[in-house]
Parts: sequence; C-alpha cells; structure tokens
Amino acid sequence: MLLSLMLIIIIVMVFMLNLGLISWAVTDIMNRKNIKYLPRFGWLIMIAFVFVFGSIIYLLAGRGKEEAGV
Repeated sequence: MLLSLMLIIIIVMVFMLNLGLISWAVTDIMNRKNIKYLPRFGWLIMIAFVFVFGSIIYLLAGRGKEEAGV
C-alpha cells in the first residue's frame, strides 16, 4: 500500500514537472524573436509529441540569443 502511494506521488510530481517545462518552453517560443534549428511550429510539434524530452531539447538547444535591450 505504501509503495503504491509513493509511486502515485512520484508520477504526479513528474507530470507537474513536465507541465511546467512545457508551459515554460511554449511561452519562450512565443516571446522569443530568434529560435535556432526549427521554425516555431516545428518546435511546438516536437514539444507536443516528444513530451518531456521535447521541451528539454528546446530549452537547451533551440533558444536563440536575445538582442541587447530586449
């Protein structure tokens, strides 16, 4: 019983972390002028279909440089 409760808690925590990463990545895509490697729509598709790894890949590799004063 205790093991199943801990498993449920871990699953919920991973889901919440994933939801936070997805919302951060999508917000960043919509607000950023420069995005590397894929167009905006391509990154959104990757985030939607690759779940946890899509948002992590975007946040690590796909973000372009911000211009000074923005």
